[in-house]
Amino acid sequence: MEKKGIILCSVVVLLGIISTGAGFAAEVTRVKASQVKVDVLGECSYPKSPVLGLSLISAGTLLIGKIIINIAAGCFCCRRTDPSHSSNHTKALTFYIISWITFIIAIGLLLKDIALNNQDDEVTTSDGRYYCYVIKPGVFAAGAVYAALSSSFGVLYYLTLNSKQDDASNAPNLNQVCIVMAQSQFAFENPSFVHGYANNKQQFS
Repeated sequence: MEKKGIILCSVVVLLGIISTGAGFAAEVTRVKASQVKVDVLGECSYPKSPVLGLSLISAGTLLIGKIIINIAAGCFCCRRTDPSHSSNHTKALTFYIISWITFIIAIGLLLKDIALNNQDDEVTTSDGRYYCYVIKPGVFAAGAVYAALSSSFGVLYYLTLNSKQDDASNAPNLNQVCIVMAQSQFAFENPSFVHGYANNKQQFS
């Protein structure tokens, strides 16, 4: 792999680690039901929490990594399929689809706190009672896991396409090696032919 590809994959992996870490941090700092208070007016009072900022950081870094991979790899649908690399094409397609599915799920889970802010604090149940709405446990943790999977499969997708290009670029080099070996073989054969011809010439003289 070229140095540019190594740097690109390293950046995407780093962004994936940041996204995953921020997602788990959002899970730890999320507002629990026991932390919500009801004031004298019957309205829900939520404590301050960095969960919104952490979820935005997690989703943002995941999105940046996705953009980098897609720009570097290019349009997958526009690529021509080489029959000799059909297995690599199938693997790349699989990694491509999985990375997008996990990306969509991760973004939806990580940005659930934003959707919560657009809802009413109080939710009426079927029996007429009120309760304060909080995000269920494990939502941000699941988003962090899917973010890690999306980054990982995105890197695998890029590496698979990059290995296909490397194989194609190395093909002319192999031909050059064969030509050099053939030239070396003739170089060793020609002196013996000249030497034998000179000995025969001495005998006749």
